[in-house]
Amino acid sequence: MTDQPHVVILGAGFGGLGVVERLRAANVRITLIDKNPYHTFQPLLYQVATNELGPSAVSFPLQELSNQYANLRFIEAAVQKIDLVNRQVLVAGQPPQQYDYLVIALGAVVNYFQTPGAASYALPMYTLNDALRLKAKILSQLEAAHQNPALCDEGALTFCVVGGGPTGVEVAGAIAELLRSDFIKDYPNLPTSRARIMLFEYAPDLLGPFQPALRNYAREELVKRGVDVRTSNGVSQVNAASIVLSTGESIKTQTLIWAAGLQANPLVASLGIPLAHGDRIPIDADLQITGHPNAFALGDIAAMKDAKTGAPLPGLGAVALQAGEYLGESIQRRLANQAVEPFVYCDKGTMATIGHGAAIVELPLGLTLTGLPAWLAWLGVHLSLLHTAEQRNTAIVDWGWNLITGRRGESGLSTDAKTPA
Repeated sequence: MTDQPHVVILGAGFGGLGVVERLRAANVRITLIDKNPYHTFQPLLYQVATNELGPSAVSFPLQELSNQYANLRFIEAAVQKIDLVNRQVLVAGQPPQQYDYLVIALGAVVNYFQTPGAASYALPMYTLNDALRLKAKILSQLEAAHQNPALCDEGALTFCVVGGGPTGVEVAGAIAELLRSDFIKDYPNLPTSRARIMLFEYAPDLLGPFQPALRNYAREELVKRGVDVRTSNGVSQVNAASIVLSTGESIKTQTLIWAAGLQANPLVASLGIPLAHGDRIPIDADLQITGHPNAFALGDIAAMKDAKTGAPLPGLGAVALQAGEYLGESIQRRLANQAVEPFVYCDKGTMATIGHGAAIVELPLGLTLTGLPAWLAWLGVHLSLLHTAEQRNTAIVDWGWNLITGRRGESGLSTDAKTPA
């Protein structure tokens, strides 16, 4: 295997695993590097935070891939530096990894937009640990308000969400459903009438990329579920027990969820190349890093564009997955000295869920779905994207349990914040 071309893949998100899947039978050595021992299905993290799904439903142990694919080695380590000139990657606790082909799919980190106090007090929603931290925080607030209802005056049951994109809408809707579920019966003294769920979006509308009718539907459904939706209203400061809005209003809250945006992984600074849009890796139409043959980037870390229109591609898992699959195939074509076509994203539509029985779907050619049909479509798509049959079965069981019993999970919320083995 030492004579085989060495493909080093940084990041085990949708893009990285897409490359692995296409190269698993190729005549190459693959080294997959990620700081976590598992792949995370990020679109469903908010359901872990609100205990609709357990961690095992949205995470997949990466070592299992090494056991399944003879040409794959997985290294659990943090990437420290990427040396494009000498074609090597420096990894914590490992010798330098020399490569013939490099794929950078390290994703993004939370962008607080320099909001004072946000990095210290806000709870992001991007990693599995983030979701588990939020889950523990929600439980602690419910328990505190149950023991001492007077704490509601200090914002114990005020849940604020910053960001009106799909993540913000979905987590706000999920918390609203949690507070109406049978789980709350475990807290007979909890003053649920004093609970507040507030969603803040700096832009004039929620879910900006969607059609106006879908945005309006989502807003109406959130309001029906008790969410206080504030558009054209941002958060200018975050304190330990309160937030200050762009209007100057101060709101007491113990739980601020940050779903307002992302920025590329800071490791882009180690590349020593001019960046696109300030923090993205510039790439050509074949996903190759501009000026660096056999080095590629995809997903949130790259300045990905539509090959036909030149417009930026959205930071969706579907985009990264398709790019990864394309790249795996194009590496094989390069090895065979065959021509490589530009990457073309096949837009199959976008969707977001507001809660049980309510979702929005925007399909190509302007077709749309709302309500129960959209929600069922959302369920089907997300089930199909889960990595293993075991994950899909777990999700089906958990979702079925929630629908039938009205409870969250088989044993209610838990403070267990351990990452999966």
